[in-house]
Amino acid sequence: MAWSTRQIAELAGTTVKAVRHYHKLGLLDQPQRGSNGYKQYGVDHLRRLLRIRRLTELGVPLARIAELGDADEHPAAALRRLDDELAASIERQQRVRAELAVILRQELPTDLPAELAPATEQLPEVDRSMMVVLSRVLGPDGVEAYREMLTSYRRQPEGCRIR
Repeated sequence: MAWSTRQIAELAGTTVKAVRHYHKLGLLDQPQRGSNGYKQYGVDHLRRLLRIRRLTELGVPLARIAELGDADEHPAAALRRLDDELAASIERQQRVRAELAVILRQELPTDLPAELAPATEQLPEVDRSMMVVLSRVLGPDGVEAYREMLTSYRRQPEGCRIR
């Protein structure tokens, strides 16, 4: 059985433009042409196109699909790498969501890390601005140490001198 570009695209649930793009990237071999000059795709082309579509639906980038080549071998390494990337992304998104929850619940400013914002409420604006900059420079450990210092700091009453 032979299909045209439009027909194979429809069978695979994609577009003619995508099929042409896969050809351009070398992901899909060019089919033979009939006597009329039209491309004639076969079952192997459809299988390859369906595999490309399935891997992209799973989130495998086209560049990685190209690395896998035409082999029908199971792409275990690429899928493990993708799974690791997804796990890291999910972890990052969960940290962001947790921080957003604290910011929303406590109505904290968004220019400082949530754990540092309460410690800077009583600071003059110039000092608070400096904290915004320091929070970007110090890193998490430095921010935590600075937060502890700010929290434990006790201001001396006006007119009182430390000797």
